[in-house]
Amino acid sequence: MATAGRRALIAFMCVATLVVASGCGPDPESETHEECASLLGVQGRVVVGMHSDQPGLNYQQTDSTRGGFDYDLAQWLGSYCGLNVVEQNLGTTQREGELEDEDGADIVIGSYSITDERKEDVSFAGPYMKTKQGVMVRSDSRIESAADLVGKKVCAARSSTSWSQMNENLAGIVAVQEEGFGVCTRKLLDGTVDAVSTDQLLLYGYAEEFGGLRVLPDEQFGNAELYGIGIDHGDAELCAFLNDAVLEALISGWWVQTFENNFPDYLDPADFKPDDGDLTECPDPDAEP
Repeated sequence: MATAGRRALIAFMCVATLVVASGCGPDPESETHEECASLLGVQGRVVVGMHSDQPGLNYQQTDSTRGGFDYDLAQWLGSYCGLNVVEQNLGTTQREGELEDEDGADIVIGSYSITDERKEDVSFAGPYMKTKQGVMVRSDSRIESAADLVGKKVCAARSSTSWSQMNENLAGIVAVQEEGFGVCTRKLLDGTVDAVSTDQLLLYGYAEEFGGLRVLPDEQFGNAELYGIGIDHGDAELCAFLNDAVLEALISGWWVQTFENNFPDYLDPADFKPDDGDLTECPDPDAEP
């Protein structure tokens, strides 16, 4: 991450503890606001890698407008310090590469599950969201349970935790992998595959956005997926700072309000809100590189 990008990122997150604690919008007269703004550097921006095909989390409409929890997290915190958040679309397989590339995204906020394997290449702050894996089918499908999936084509994204968990937990399926879950969903709608399996939170977003789809309510399996903010590998200082910001977000009204805005009426925020004890352990700053 470039030095200017790092200064912008610190400014991006320095407001989190203030805004989320109050549960309201930014105060442009705040001394802290001015102090944060002074850290922006000459570029005054941060590049955030994020998905564009995940309704409820981050979804880009045909007119280029965006919305979703991940998008709101970036935009809301960025606007508090007058920070220009630059969205950089990426796919599931591109997240590690973006963080490792000096000219890539400064951070990644994109349904990025924290795993030990990924920690070998990148570091995480958070989590800010949790969900288990589920199954989505067409509304007119006769599939009602995992047992009905035997011999059926079930799609998941390549290089995702959903792909491995699907193969571990759904016996007898014909596994189909694609570059992203948006592609899987389109294949489900046109009948190319029989089901899509990924995080239940994502599935409810797709079902709500596209119609003609439903999530099997009683089919949850695998480990709880914990979404974190992807950062440069080994950046202990930034990890600790972001963890404090995420913790404040979780204990304030902002998290629940933003969740309900993006997943209205049909989901209980408590089922997807991480516990305080879920915060990831940051890298040891004294460890050998």
